[in-house]
Amino acid sequence: MITKERHFADVVTDIPKSADIFRKYGIDFCCGGDVSIEHATSNNKNVDLETLLSQLNSITQTDHTGNIDIKYLSAPSLMQYIQSRYHETLREEFKNLTPYVTKLAKVHGPNHSYLLELKDLYTKLKQTLLQHIEDEDQHSFPKLIEASSGNYTDNLSETIMSLIDDHEEAGQILKEIRSITNDYQPPLEACGTWRLVYQRLEKLEHDTHEHVHLENHVLFKKYQHLL
Repeated sequence: MITKERHFADVVTDIPKSADIFRKYGIDFCCGGDVSIEHATSNNKNVDLETLLSQLNSITQTDHTGNIDIKYLSAPSLMQYIQSRYHETLREEFKNLTPYVTKLAKVHGPNHSYLLELKDLYTKLKQTLLQHIEDEDQHSFPKLIEASSGNYTDNLSETIMSLIDDHEEAGQILKEIRSITNDYQPPLEACGTWRLVYQRLEKLEHDTHEHVHLENHVLFKKYQHLL
């Protein structure tokens, strides 16, 4: 039974499908997930607390991402999962999506200036996330794996806080992208490329939120006793 005292992040960890409900209401469950449901919705006029709790409790609680209850994975196994599920697919998606974003700005930007701003935000997000996952693959994750094996390092807390800062930066850029695209709703005159870009940006936001949640609220919590 999900109650108003539960924290968003814990609910999403236990019941991954709940993320879709929080996302529908614009609730930040990854960077802002360490607060109770009641606290986070108290000043949100768009969310009725009882309705939200009812929707959450209607979800089948046996559902888990890919039939794996990821919260029980060891830290090294979870990092391997994150790299396979998110890092590799993120690199591939940026490679494939960038030409469409560039084309959209070039063709329609002169008459819709916000598309030029969208391209700049997308480029900033791309640079932020690619640098972030490269750092994780080459430096941060190996350091965390060492810590898991008992080789504690004094700057472990600094490493984790740096990654969290990156997450918050990416989250802020995604909020700006969602705002400038009118919640990813293209205008009626939008061409196929325009609609494609918005659809894939929304999917990118969805995957990034899941990625950040796994690190902030599952992976990093495995190291709390060392900080």
